[in-house]
Amino acid sequence: MIQPNENRNRSASIRSTLIAATMLCAASAACAADYPTIPLTPAQETNIGVRVEKITAAAAGTGAVLRLPGSAVFPTRAIQLLSAPAAGVVESIQAEPMEAVAAGAALVTLRSPQLLQWQREYLQAALQARLAGEKLRRDQELFREGIVAESRLQESRSSFLQLEAAQNELRQSLRLAGMSDKGIAALADSRNLSSTLTISAPRKGVVIEQMTAIGQRVDAGAPLAKVAQDSQLWLELHATRQQAALLREGDAVEVEGCARPGKISAISPQLQASSQTLTVRVPLPSASDCVRPNQHVEGVVRTRAAPEGALRVSGAAIAGSGERNVVFLRQKGGFKPVEVEVVGRDAGSASVRGALRAGDEVATGGLAALKGMWLGLGSPAGEGK
Repeated sequence: MIQPNENRNRSASIRSTLIAATMLCAASAACAADYPTIPLTPAQETNIGVRVEKITAAAAGTGAVLRLPGSAVFPTRAIQLLSAPAAGVVESIQAEPMEAVAAGAALVTLRSPQLLQWQREYLQAALQARLAGEKLRRDQELFREGIVAESRLQESRSSFLQLEAAQNELRQSLRLAGMSDKGIAALADSRNLSSTLTISAPRKGVVIEQMTAIGQRVDAGAPLAKVAQDSQLWLELHATRQQAALLREGDAVEVEGCARPGKISAISPQLQASSQTLTVRVPLPSASDCVRPNQHVEGVVRTRAAPEGALRVSGAAIAGSGERNVVFLRQKGGFKPVEVEVVGRDAGSASVRGALRAGDEVATGGLAALKGMWLGLGSPAGEGK
């Protein structure tokens, strides 16, 4: 019979060996993490609820199923920056951030002395152009009657064209300030000047940022608001280098709740420094029907080809410790922790690569106890019985 002291000594020896091996491998990036086998008897396996399943080879042509985290964002081309066409003071703000607006809806109202100056200059230019046009018509009639020389007619025509160009330039300035052709024509008829300048939404969308405040003085060209077309949303997903190697432009990406899948349009060539992942861009049809801007999503990608050397295991067989993933491989007299690289996950299963073979058996039950013994946090259940 094994004595209690001997049991305790053997348990302490197991823990010491496992802890030493784990610390040694954690300290060395080059270590292949060849962990020692955790000794277990059949009775101990039963006590901690160990269950096993066989590893299978990934079926040819099925590809891997990758679940990539990310978020829904507006593409750059869907965002329009609205700026002040003239210097002025912000009098009122009609739309708040994240508020939906129709095309032509007022967003910001300015009081602009510069607009008054442009209107006054336009009216002056319009008057001068009209007078020059009348003089040109008189000189044309006099030239046909032989009363004036051709040089006078050419001088009148040149003066009219210059004044007409100046009027068109000022009309364009008023258009850029937000005045319609109808409003400019009404200005010419009524000659009533107005310093009110309204900045309107150029198209249907949502205000994603207000960049000014009531009472603020702004210069011409100062940014006032950003409006985005809410019907256009992209997914920006994040993939590890190993996952990105399996992706191809055109791969379909499914998102829960979205009726139509998107397709990968671009994969970033460089890693993000903070997360060490690559960005995967996915335009999503009818995105506004199922996701919202900045919403966290999970994109499911079914790759076209199975990862080279990949095996299929139950998702329950994978135990994580920090950045490491392991499975517990059945061996004679116990279970051996084996590091694996997870290259894809599906409902209830995963594609992995590691020092494994199809047909090997890995633990899918009792992992909490196995992991505790692997990390030296416990001893085999039932010792001494």
